[in-house]
Amino acid sequence: MSDFVETVARRAGVDSEQAGEILARHGVRESGVLPRPHQLLIKRLAFTGEKSGKSTGTVNFSWDLEPGLWGVTADNLRGKSSILEIIWWCLRGTGALQADVRNWIHHVRLDAQVDGEAFTVRVDNTGDQLTGTLAVGVQQHVTSFADETEFASVMGAFMMDRLGLEFLRGWRKDTPARSGADSDSRDGQVVVTSWPAFSHALLCRNRESDALLGETAGGGTMVSLLQMFVGLPWTTTRRDAKAALDLVQQSLRGQRRRAQQDLTARGSSLQDLEEQLAQARQRATQAEAAPSLEAAAEAVEQAGARLAELTAQHTDAVQQMHQTRQAEEEIHGTLVLDQARLRDLRETAVAQRFFGALKPTCCPRCSTTLDQLPHADLDDTHCRICGSAPAEVPADLSAADELAATVETFKEAHSQAKTAAQQAAKAATAIEAALAQARADLTAAQAAMPRESALRAHLEVARLEGKLAERQAADQHARRPEGMSAEEQVLEAAAKEADKRAKDASTALLGAVSEEICRLGIRLGMKELQAIKLLGNGKLEVTKGGSKTTFTAVTPGEQVRLRIATLLALLRVGKETGVGRHPGLLLLDSAGAQETIDVDVAEVLSQLKDICEETAGLQVITATAKRDLATAAIPADRLRVAGPGDPVW
Repeated sequence: MSDFVETVARRAGVDSEQAGEILARHGVRESGVLPRPHQLLIKRLAFTGEKSGKSTGTVNFSWDLEPGLWGVTADNLRGKSSILEIIWWCLRGTGALQADVRNWIHHVRLDAQVDGEAFTVRVDNTGDQLTGTLAVGVQQHVTSFADETEFASVMGAFMMDRLGLEFLRGWRKDTPARSGADSDSRDGQVVVTSWPAFSHALLCRNRESDALLGETAGGGTMVSLLQMFVGLPWTTTRRDAKAALDLVQQSLRGQRRRAQQDLTARGSSLQDLEEQLAQARQRATQAEAAPSLEAAAEAVEQAGARLAELTAQHTDAVQQMHQTRQAEEEIHGTLVLDQARLRDLRETAVAQRFFGALKPTCCPRCSTTLDQLPHADLDDTHCRICGSAPAEVPADLSAADELAATVETFKEAHSQAKTAAQQAAKAATAIEAALAQARADLTAAQAAMPRESALRAHLEVARLEGKLAERQAADQHARRPEGMSAEEQVLEAAAKEADKRAKDASTALLGAVSEEICRLGIRLGMKELQAIKLLGNGKLEVTKGGSKTTFTAVTPGEQVRLRIATLLALLRVGKETGVGRHPGLLLLDSAGAQETIDVDVAEVLSQLKDICEETAGLQVITATAKRDLATAAIPADRLRVAGPGDPVW
């Protein structure tokens, strides 16, 4: 067991094996050691298409890039921001391109690298259909996508893997519209932060927003971006444990609500039954009871006690049956999906071998013999019909073998789960039969009592005692336990221990990032800036001109500078410490849009150029309408310039 698991076990008061099993079952990951930073670099962007509407003409744009500062300058609404949006769209697999731009662009190609490994994104956007491929590495391993959903899935999986990012789980409380009448104010759902949210650390838009990072300050997105890209250890563990704890507690609250509703539906309350029993006992005491009736009364009492015992056992057996059935259904669903994937892999391999072995003698459409076709003189390495020399991509048999092994593992697990479910069902059926027999025994014992007033009084006492015991057992399930379960204790202990370790580790890191933000902010034109304090919750405290304020209270122009400084600081400190995750690409849209003094914009661009030269691998691509300032600060071979009123592409 790891030191973390042992510490959590001591906190929760359980043994290490139990703590480890609970953490593993709820997917709580240890993140004390973070992966090294990775470098993302755009090498080339190219797209073609045809404009329509009031704008006409052929679209044919290409741009080769390297590390450093690059710029696009043109008048507003002339396509400069669209270039950044297209790059971002290709990296994310999803975006918010303007409808006219999306309609004009038919083919896009983005060449880029992660840690020197090349990858190429190709997108074909014709009509209402979007298709494309992601090709990775020298061997050009190709993954295809047939719509926007698949595009986002392919790029999300690739970027999360190559950049060493982790999915972050969190808990979002339900809104009043989602909450039902029987819900709790603490109810909510687990949400996962992944590449679509993390990718906002690559793009800095000049928009009025309270968010230091990302598009919005709400929903925990800004905190997720900060925690991921600043490289705070134990953040993932803390969020996993907290989300799992909230989910477990919500499930327990739901069970108690349903049990309480069931009790209410049964009719009489416990207090009513207790009052009825007290009255029945009083009547039985007052009535004369013949000595010969003691055995009959004892039989009724024993039958009632047996009925109460079996009722409690039946409740537990039914709950166990439902749990085992649910586990079997979940495993079966996973097995069916993997079996379908395995069939697809094997059928693809068979199809490749079959169609690759065909030797056609005539065109399959018009029956013209191949000797009469334009490509008849080509050798056998070319297709006799179309003349191309397609590269044979052999089926990946190892993937099928690995998946087949996984299927066998799930088959065995499904068999075991199915057996457990069947055994639980048999046990529940057996107890149900015993419960029916116990009810019959109680009815028989009651019927055997003489029909006299004293006997009826004793029988009523036995009946009410049995009913009260049954109701008390059911009520116990509906009551909130006095203490937390072992599962809750372990998850709470894990969240607290991870939080402690995260705070211990974050002090120095956040301090270094804060100092770097301050230095960069001054270089970017905030001359009155004195100190910056970046907090773990995403808030930025600012001291300038002798006064303390916050990020949300400074001017829009200062907010832009602080956003740029924060993103650059995450990158630079990450490279120095070896724990940050920012990949070194920054798309900066309209850096001077909020500025009223041109010299400030010139200083921002000049400092960005110097910062890029100081920071190995950093690539900044900016778009601005300040044409004269851009041409003065950015070398001509790194700048795309459109004349007054002309489009960039």
